[in-house]
Order: sequence, then structure tokens, then C-alpha cells
Amino acid sequence: MIYVPSWQNGNGQGRLQAGEHYVRLSDACELCDAINRRRLLTYQLQQDFSSQISPGKHVRRHELDGASAPPFDNFRDSLDDKILSAPCGTLGGSPPTPEAMHWLWPVAGSDENKVIVSGTPGGGEVGLFQKLDGTGNWTDPALVAGTTAIRAVHFNELRQVTEWLRRGSWELPVYFAGGLFSVLPDTPWITDAVANNGTNELRAVGYSVIRTGETPDRGLMNLTVRSSSCIRITADADCSVEVYHCLRSIDFVNDPPTWNEYDPSASAAWTTPGGTGSGDAELIGSLDLTADVPAQLSTDELTSAIQAMVDGGEQNFLVRRSDEGSETIAIEAELVVEFDLNGPPN
Repeated sequence: MIYVPSWQNGNGQGRLQAGEHYVRLSDACELCDAINRRRLLTYQLQQDFSSQISPGKHVRRHELDGASAPPFDNFRDSLDDKILSAPCGTLGGSPPTPEAMHWLWPVAGSDENKVIVSGTPGGGEVGLFQKLDGTGNWTDPALVAGTTAIRAVHFNELRQVTEWLRRGSWELPVYFAGGLFSVLPDTPWITDAVANNGTNELRAVGYSVIRTGETPDRGLMNLTVRSSSCIRITADADCSVEVYHCLRSIDFVNDPPTWNEYDPSASAAWTTPGGTGSGDAELIGSLDLTADVPAQLSTDELTSAIQAMVDGGEQNFLVRRSDEGSETIAIEAELVVEFDLNGPPN
């Protein structure tokens, strides 16, 4: 679904016009929802604005409520600090995830897909406030509780920034937490390595944290994955590999898979030992790797696989060495998910 904002109160472009539109409590609540949607996308918990944005509060007056942190300051802080410059590495791991989160300029033109920044833009960047009002800050940047009048421009700027923060590029590590070893077909193997001597194989199985599965869920959801997404793989020796989307549910911590079974405690066997049979995995693509040089894979199959993960499918990958050699080769991988938000909601 194409992103189309759906602000209830405003003109045909979703903007409040002075002298025509009253400021409503629903306007603030919509902004709360839009901000929290983006906080969840950036693996943060939702912000509770209820102490300042709720029935009985003074949002509908001409001046800001007398709270120590006025509600519009909190909105602004969330958008240009907590979301635009979202904290990385919040979920731990080694390396920590997410590794990086960048919002990209979504409007067609010479700046499209440049990284949005709140300060002075450098090469490959675009300045949020330069686009917003030609300055380096919000209109009336110092809002004073009980003194500063609420203006239509304050709501309109918040809405505009929310609409611009709809295209992202997230970098997520792939954790190779399991190994499938044909020599010991019923033994779990912990590895980030692949091997294939023509008779026996060691395959690596891992995952990315695209979404956490919590309530509410954090991570990537309600969006369309862009074909520019990719997976980058590095090996410590020359080799060729095949990359798969592993479709089976795997408990890497308490019940790690084996060459024969993806769920040993339930005696649940792979369709084909090694995990690449029908219903086990779907091929994403192949790469010829040069030692210590990252190689990038970007295919329609990868886009479809990531979309399935975003929509609730298994977030697992399987990598096997497809050429033959005597070496056991260490590998590492990084997933880059580029996306556009679906709408509604905002």
C-alpha cells in the first residue's frame, strides 16, 4: 500500500489553516500515534504522552499546557532526536543490533534517497530543517509553557516531518548461531563457518532481528521492502556460497538444529537433511566470494524473503558452500533493509 497520510483535520493537503481550522485534541493524538509508530520501527518503546495529551488537558487552549515538558517540545524531541537519530545497538548481540538506521529523503528529485540529518548536511545528505523552513530549526524553536501560543504552523511542521520520515535503510547483523554438520547428523553445531569437501558439508544457519515478536512488536512492520535491499557476506577464504531463506522455526538457544532435524526435541526432520529441501528453505541467490572482501547480493528473491519476514515469517538464513575445497571457511553477514512505510496509519 502506498504511503498516503490521513490527517483528519485540515485542508486537502492535510494542513491546518489559520482562521479556518480549530486545533483539536485528535490532532495531538494523531501525532502521538504517528510518532510511536516510528519509535517502534526503530526498536524503541512507545512514548506515553497521556500525562500531557489527554481529555481535560489544555491542548485546545491558545497556549501550551503548563507541564514541565510541553507536549509539543516532546513531539519535536521525538522526531528530530529519538527517531531521526534513533539509538542503535539497543537489542545487544555481537555486533549489536540494529547496527545503523537511516531515514532517506523520499521525494523524487536530485535529493531522493539521500540521508536526512537535522544539522548541516554533508555529502549524500539532506537537511531536514533546510527543507522544512529554510532554517536550522523549528519555527518558534523555544516553546515556553503557558506563554507561547499554539500556531497552525507548529502542527503543520510536525505533520510534514512525520510524512518525510517514511523511507528507511536499516542495517542488521546476521547472527550465525547454528551449524548443520553432515559428519555428525544428529549433533547440534555452533558455528559461523561453512565447509564442503565434496563428501561432507558444514552449513551455517542464522537470523536477523527484523522484528522482535513482543507486544507491541518492535522493528520493521507495515511497510514495503524496496528492491535496493541487500545482504552482504564476507568470508576469510575464496569460495562460492548459496544463500537461502530458512523457512523453519528454529530455537537456536534451547533446541538448536542438526543436519537431520530443525526441531530435535519434537523429532521434526528437515524435508531434506541439511535444510535445503522443499518447505525447508528457498534459494535467495549465489555469490562468488574473494577472501576478506564483502560481496553484495540483491535479488528479487531476497526482496520477497525480507518482505515475508516483515509480514511475520521466519527471520532465518542458511548459507552453504557450493564449491568444493578442503578449507573450513568463516563467514559473516549483514542485512540491509530498505523500505517505504505503508499507510494509513500515519
